[in-house]
This record gives sequence, C-alpha cells and structure tokens, in this order.
Amino acid sequence: MNCYHCGDKVIGKPIVHDEKNFCCTGCSTVYQVLSDNGLNNFYDLNEGSGVKPTKKNKQLFTPLDVPEIFEDFIDFKSEEIYMVTFFLPAIHCSSCVYLLENLNKLDPRIISGEANFTARTLQLTIKKDTPLSEVAILLDSIGYKPDLRPKSSRKTQSSYDKKLLLKLGIAGFAFGSVMLWTFPEYLGLDESFEPFRNLSSYLTLIVSLPVFFYSAWDYLRSAYTGIKTKQLNLDIPIAIGILVLFVKSSSSILLEQGPGYMDSFTGFVFFLLIGKWFQSKTYRSMAFDNDPKAYFPLGVHRVMNDHQEEIVVIDKLQQDDTIKLFNEEVIPCDIQLMSDSATIDTSFLTGESDLVKVKQGERIYAGSKLIGSSVLGKVVRTTDRSKFASIWNNTTKEKPKSLALNRENKLSKYFLIIVFTIATVGGISWYFIDPSQVVEIVTAILVVACPCALALSFPFVYGNALRKLGKSGLYFKNSFEVEKLNSITHIVFDKTGTLTKDKTEGITFSGELSQVQINTIYSLTSQSTHPYSKSISSWLRSKVNASVDFTSFEEISGKGLKAETSTGEQVQIGSSTFVNTTATKESGSFLLWNGEVVGQFTFQSQLREGIIPTLNQLQEHFKIHLLSGDKATDAKLFHEVKNFNMHFEQSPLDKKEYIEKLEKQGQRVAFIGDGLNDSEALNRATLGISVADDIFRFTPSCDGIISGDKIHYLYRFFQFGKHTSTSLLICMIFSLLYNTIGMTFALMGYVTPLFAAILMPLSSITIVFLSTGLIFFKKIDN
Repeated sequence: MNCYHCGDKVIGKPIVHDEKNFCCTGCSTVYQVLSDNGLNNFYDLNEGSGVKPTKKNKQLFTPLDVPEIFEDFIDFKSEEIYMVTFFLPAIHCSSCVYLLENLNKLDPRIISGEANFTARTLQLTIKKDTPLSEVAILLDSIGYKPDLRPKSSRKTQSSYDKKLLLKLGIAGFAFGSVMLWTFPEYLGLDESFEPFRNLSSYLTLIVSLPVFFYSAWDYLRSAYTGIKTKQLNLDIPIAIGILVLFVKSSSSILLEQGPGYMDSFTGFVFFLLIGKWFQSKTYRSMAFDNDPKAYFPLGVHRVMNDHQEEIVVIDKLQQDDTIKLFNEEVIPCDIQLMSDSATIDTSFLTGESDLVKVKQGERIYAGSKLIGSSVLGKVVRTTDRSKFASIWNNTTKEKPKSLALNRENKLSKYFLIIVFTIATVGGISWYFIDPSQVVEIVTAILVVACPCALALSFPFVYGNALRKLGKSGLYFKNSFEVEKLNSITHIVFDKTGTLTKDKTEGITFSGELSQVQINTIYSLTSQSTHPYSKSISSWLRSKVNASVDFTSFEEISGKGLKAETSTGEQVQIGSSTFVNTTATKESGSFLLWNGEVVGQFTFQSQLREGIIPTLNQLQEHFKIHLLSGDKATDAKLFHEVKNFNMHFEQSPLDKKEYIEKLEKQGQRVAFIGDGLNDSEALNRATLGISVADDIFRFTPSCDGIISGDKIHYLYRFFQFGKHTSTSLLICMIFSLLYNTIGMTFALMGYVTPLFAAILMPLSSITIVFLSTGLIFFKKIDN
C-alpha cells in the first residue's frame, strides 16, 4: 500500500481521507489543502509525486521579516508588490511546477509564480503587506522547504554568460548566412553571373565584420597578450588562422575575386564559441565555493536585558551577547552554554560522528548543531573570529595548474613551429617553381593548417565528459577537473560521512522485542526529531504492522522519551541515567518497559552500500589511504580491504600535512571527504571531491561534489577518466591527420578556396560528432 500523496510505502495503519490512504498526517493535510483549493490536477500529472512535508519550524523563517535580511532576498519591490526568488531543491517533476505556479490559489496574497525546473527556483510576485516568512512557511508546509541562501552567499552560483551567448548567436547567424549566399559558388558560376557573385560576396563581408571585431575578439586579444608576455598558448595559432582567413577573404571580396574563405572563417569562429560555451557550462545550483556563512541561520534570537528577544543578523552579534538557539539550528559563533545542558552534533567540524553532551559553562564552537530543545548561550567569539572561520580561512593554497592547459600550451608551441616551417619551405619552393603562386600557396597552408579540429577537441571531449559524469552523480566545477581523473596515483578517504553513513544508521538491539513493543517504540520515536529517535524509527519501519496511541507523551531534552500507551503500558527510551541503569557504559539508548530494562539500542558506523568491492577495485590501480577523526575501533569495518593505509584520530591539520607529504614525493592525490574538518585537505589535494547526500546543500571548497549514494561508482568514475583521455587522443590523432593531409595538398598547390571552404567546416563538424559519440556511448553507472 502506497501513500496517495508522496508514493511512499504506508507503514502500519494508514490515514484515510476521501477513501485515499496516506502515510502520515503531513501528506493527508497537504492533500486536503490542494483538494479544497481545486488543485487536484497535481495528482493527475504525476501519480504519487508529492513531497512529504517535515515538521514545521517557524523560528527558521522568522528572520526573513527582519528588514535587513528581507532586502537581501527580494529582487524588486514597489508600493504595491515585491518579487522574490527561492531556491527549492525538492522540485523534481511537472506536478511540482504546476503546484508552485498556482500558489495564488492557496494564498491570494501571492499574485503569481514562475518555476524554473532546471535551476530549481521559484520566482514569486507577492502583495507588499505579506510577511515573507509566511510565504516560506506555506512552501514548507506543502513539502517545498526553501533553501534560505541570501544573494550575498550566492555569488558562486553560475549563470548563463549572456555576452558569450550573444557572440555565439552573431557567429551562428553569420555562418548560416554566408553558407547560404556562397552556395551557388559550390555549383560553379560562369561570368554571366558575375554581378550576383560580387553582390553575395559583399554581403558575406558585411555579416562577417561583427564576427571578426566582436565574436572572435577574445581569441585575438588572448593571442596578443601571449605574444607580449612571451607565453605561447593555443590561442596564438587560432588567432593566426582567424587573421589569415579574414584578411585573405576580405581582399578577395574587395578585389571582386569571389567570397574567399568567409564561410570557413565564420564557421570556425562559430564552432570555437560552441566549444567555449560547452566547456564553461557548469551546474548552476552546486555550491563549490560557498560563503561559509551560508551554513549558518539567516538570523539569531538575541535576548535583551529585559528578557525580550529580537532577531538580528549574525554579523551584528557582539561578544557577551546572549542568544537563544533552537533544535537543529547551527550555532553561528563560539558560545558558552548558559542552560543546564545541551546535546550537539560536531561532525561537520571534527568528523567525529558521536553526539556530544555539553554542560553549563562549557564552550560550544561555531559550526556545531544543536540537537534537542532550545538553549541559551553567551557569545564568546563572533562568527568572523570563531574556530569555524579559522579553519575555513586556512584553505588559500593555489591549486596545481590544469594539466590540459599545460598540454595545450606545449602543443601550440610545436604547432606554430611546424606550420611556419612548412609555410616557409612551401614559399621558397614555389618561388623557384612559379613565383606568382607563392602568396596563394603560403595562404592556403596557413588556412588549411588552422587548428580548428585541435582547438575543438579539448572543450568538446571534456565538456561531454562533464555532463556525462554529472548525470551519474559526480559533479565537477569545470571540465579541466575531469582531466585530473587520469593523473591520480593516490586516493585518500575520510571515513565518517564518506565511506560510512551517519553512525546513527547502524543499529543493533541487545534484547528481544515483541510485535507490540516494536509498534509502540516506532510510534513513540517517530514523534521525536532527535537523531537517535529518527534512526530507531527508521530501523523499525519495515517491522511495524500497526500504529499505537498514547495517553501521555514527554520528551526531555538530552535525556530521552517517556510515554504511556492507551492500553496502560509505561515506556521510556533514553540514556542510562534516564532509565536508572548502570548495566553498561556503552553509549546508546536504553528501553525501559513497565519499569524493567529490556534492552539497549547501540549505534555503530555503517558502511555505504558497495563500498568494500569499490575499495578493492581501487587498490588494484591506486594506493589508497584512510584518514579519520574517529578512534581506531572502526578499523574492523575494513578488514576485507587489502593494503589499506589507515590512520585514525587525525585532526584537519594532520590530514592536510599527510597529503602534502605525498605530493612532495611527486604523487598526485585525490582526497574524498565531507564536512568543514576536511576543507583544508580538499583544497590541498590535486583533486578534492566532497561527498554530499544532498548535492544542493552547503559544501566546503572543492573541485567536485559526489552524491553519497553514488560513491560506490568511484572506480568507474576513474576508469571513465581514462576513457576520456583516450577519446581526446583519438580526436587529436584525427586533427593531426587532417592537418597533415591538408598541408600536403596545400604544399602541392591543390588546395583551392572551394576545397578549403568545404574541408574546414567538415573537420570541425566531424570533431563535434566524434567527441560526442565517444563519450555518449560509454557506460558508467550500469
């Protein structure tokens, strides 16, 4: 039985409404809201496609009404309306788009909405007097929780390069027009059509002028800069080709000798710009180098001397301020705990997966997450001076330069030498054979040897590879990072969150549970937001066959849960002190049933699916290492992996120094990790890949992001890197064959403008299809 709204399997007794089954009250409520407002078409578009809403946390959205924060979110405002764009990671199908664009039916204060499925954004036009927090709460209530990332922290989200697209459009228009006007030239025009021929030639010159002075200008400028600074690059032979094509063609047109090579010139620039756009195209929603403050809440509750609370942005916090923090809120600065106790998650800072108990007076560092009920804390260090900031700011080392870029520069040097040598030999030879043909022969050699196929090989091979990897779950910042896959010699892994899931996902129970106890514990823990409670309910989900009602329920922060069922059973789940037992010192959650301890839930690290076979495959081709902040007790998880160099209790600095040591030995290292504690290692390695179970979340500075459920494809990703290099080699061999054959014919005097006009665009098109085919048909994830 599946939920009518979200499609998930219904555990236990379903919630029934309108003769439809729902897995939870959240899904049932959303269905009722949509049904009452005439939005039933949502389910007609995609059955069971709804998003299950989470428990509402209004404190998360209240900072949106602070004027300073509000101004940072909105795109436009007037006396009557304002416009805002939210990033909604939950958008996944046409039903989502339909619902989000009809929010005005749920709240008439929303005038209109426009959803962008690809970018996962929603732009709303809202009546001015409507609090922005209420709009965010509405979105959250129907399952589309906004990612509250203000504009100031969205700087690295790439957008379409409008200038590049304009250049591409001009070149494409010119290329199509020139090919149309010069087509009769291919058929052969006699002298009676000379006026028409001259007219079409002048038209080609007119449309080619913007291509030369605008679309191709970056290549000419780059070549000039390279020559001026004595730094050879591939843009130099490209610029020479562009200049020769344009100057020769323009002189031919002005002397009324035909259109020359204008079709080749415009086509060459057009395909170059396609390759440039393809190479620069990246994932607009990926947060590779985000502002670290994007990890923190938008605003915090500051407690004044009169015990009144005000919401302020974190930049306005000062030392000794008192702040109030809520469940699952990330602490934005170093604080001293003023409440009796707190439970915090420090995994993002330290990499250690155990929850930490903090007592009154102890320090909690920025970047930790509060688990449980709200607490008070005194600011010890502001955000910019916190431990979080000191770790983040220590990631400024320059990355090794792109290998592909270095290779391009070397190729350009040899290409220039060979081309000019052949052109010089040809010019001298034809001076003695037929001096009138010298200019024509030298021009033909330079035109045919124009490095179009060579220049297109890099962007199209790696651009296609970038998209292919992205579809399989590995997202690189740019196409140059793909090339590094084939150069890696050592792979270094973090453990927690990388090779293992969260520690709370590996659960064992020391006793025996009856079916009644399973149903009761599941119903009890599913009402709590504590990580241990959520993991227990998830572990029991498949074993439940009925729901249980409670006459009383209490959650005591930092201790556990206490309840009484409708049948009179007394149940407690929590720490050893909470259930009053000294049976063991091992951490976990104890179960007290009618006054008797019947067992204990323990939480252990659990390996990600398929990770052991993947590590064994990798160690056959790479040296593999493990650096973990946890204790060595988890080493037994990897007993099946051969030659695994494991090091535990490693600090962020230890990880960085370990990688530095390997690279000083001439090794090229890939580091796979997650969390702020890995940011220095991610930045220091030749290739830094961050593991994220939610690819749209905040991620430390890195070269790539890999989806957590795809990490078992890591060996295939590295194999695909080798295939990409092979594909590039094939394209380059084709380019060299083209240039060799073309220059041979040109040197012999057989290359006419007509032959060159056909050959150059044909070689460019061939590279596009060859590179695309080689990458497209290579399988990665199956």
